[in-house]
This record gives sequence, structure tokens and C-alpha cells, in this order.
Amino acid sequence: TGPATGTLPSSAVSASGKKPLPSIAAAKDALAKASSNLESARKKPDMTVPGVRPESRPYTSGAALAVYRGHDPNTPIWSVAFAPCGYYFASAGSDATARLWTTDRPVPVRIFSGHTNNCVHSVVFHPNCNYVLTGGEDKTARLWDIQTGKCVRLLNGCPSGIYKVDIDPSGQYAVGADLFGTVHLWDLATGKKVTELRVARPPIPAAPASGNSQRRQHVNMIHSFAFSPCGTAFATGGDDRCVRIWDVRKATTDPSPVVGIPNKTFATRRTMIMDLQYTKRNLLLSVGKYISAIPGVATISD
Repeated sequence: TGPATGTLPSSAVSASGKKPLPSIAAAKDALAKASSNLESARKKPDMTVPGVRPESRPYTSGAALAVYRGHDPNTPIWSVAFAPCGYYFASAGSDATARLWTTDRPVPVRIFSGHTNNCVHSVVFHPNCNYVLTGGEDKTARLWDIQTGKCVRLLNGCPSGIYKVDIDPSGQYAVGADLFGTVHLWDLATGKKVTELRVARPPIPAAPASGNSQRRQHVNMIHSFAFSPCGTAFATGGDDRCVRIWDVRKATTDPSPVVGIPNKTFATRRTMIMDLQYTKRNLLLSVGKYISAIPGVATISD
């Protein structure tokens, strides 16, 4: 080709191979633009999540996408839990049964029957998706095989009904909270109870004598608990307005039948702990019910 003609633009590369430095005015303009973008981001932050796909069909009516029927009519359902795989889910209710469902069928595919009391309070899946754990008013927790529908472990040793159950992330231990605020821990391999997690309670003062007054039974129920993702920490919360963290490894190796001292205790002012959730980053979230200190408003003992 022939020699190039004309003059080179100011942004062309020089003979030394380096681009010319921007002028002071251009640098000031770029800094002002970046500062303006930062200020607008602070006032109106972008809340979009990267990688999230938009909904293919917006549901604005609030109507149910599916209705699953199978429990006895006019009986409440107390607990529902999805399997880790997402295709199956289980329910437990006041017809003395737990039932296994699939998302694409409106009727149950398994019925877990064996509890001797009508009320089955809680249900949860095993991490391997092959078993379901239930706890009921008959003072037992039961592990069921979802393939056969049979009970493969009977976990007992509770003085009262079991209000809530869970399984640790490794699938080795099961826990159940009874109605008196004690958490029982079982080894699923043997079905034997390993220990109890129970904080010593102060003595209950006697109610004043009167013709119509009756002594109230003060019960500090455990409404929620959660395992950390690594399975070494176990958090509990309930009526006593405290979140307690227990060491699972210490509890399973302690020879004493009752572990009464948690690793940490976080007290709230006047909030009953109703639910606990661990995040994948080991952050513990709690939600509760605030009990007013105003005279005449219902208190925990009421």
C-alpha cells in the first residue's frame, strides 16, 4: 500500500507506543461524573439481583396454584415440610397421621400412621430425602421410610408431648422439644436417647389464695430451634425470651444425662422467640412476639 496521507488524530498512538495523557479538564469531567453516579446510587440503590430470571407469568390475583386434599375433613394441619430435593413434601395434622405428597398430584402418595394420639405436631425430612421424622402428642418421635411407609425408628423418653422435631445436617441426630421446654436428642442409628438440653428453671411461686383463683402452670415452651449449616451449633428459643446456643459435639459426648449450660445465651427484653433460621454464612435470624409491659395487657404467664 501507499504511504498514509493526512494528519494523525490527537488520540492516536505516538511513535513510542504510549497513549497521550488525558488533559486536566477531561480528568475533572470524569471525576465529576463518577461522583454524580455514586451519589445517585446512594439515593436510589439498584436492588436487582444478578442472574434472577423474571417471572414468566405474574400472579396478581392471590389465588392458590394448587390445593392438596387428603387429611380427614375438619382437622387442622399443624406442620408442612418440603424435601431437600423439592419434589416431595410432607404434612402432619390432627388425624393422627402424616402424609407424603408430590407437587404434581393432589392426593397423598403415602400415609404414615402409627401415632397413638390424634395430634401430630411436627414433621421434617431427613437430609437424604428417604425418611420423614414426626413428633406428636403421644410423647414419641417416629422416623418413617417414605418408600414403604413403615416406621423404622421409635424415639421415646419424653414426659410430655413433642411440639417440634428436627434432624441435624449430617442426618445422625434427631431432636425434639416437649411441652415443658426440654429438648431431647436421639441417635438415629440406634434409636436411643443421647441427652437432654434443659436449663434450670427458678421455683414457681405459689398463687395467692382466693376463692376463684387457680394456680397457673408456668411452662417455658421451646417454639423453635435450628442447626447451623455445619451442624456443630444448635440454637433454641421460646417463651423465656432467650436465644441459647448449644454445642452439639459437647452434648453428644457429655456422659451426664442432662446438659444444662449452653455455650451462649442472648436475652431479649420482652420478646418471645417464635422462629429461628441459620443462613449459609452462619448468621442466626430470629423473629418473635413482643410482650407489652403496660399494665392490663396480656403477659407471658397469661
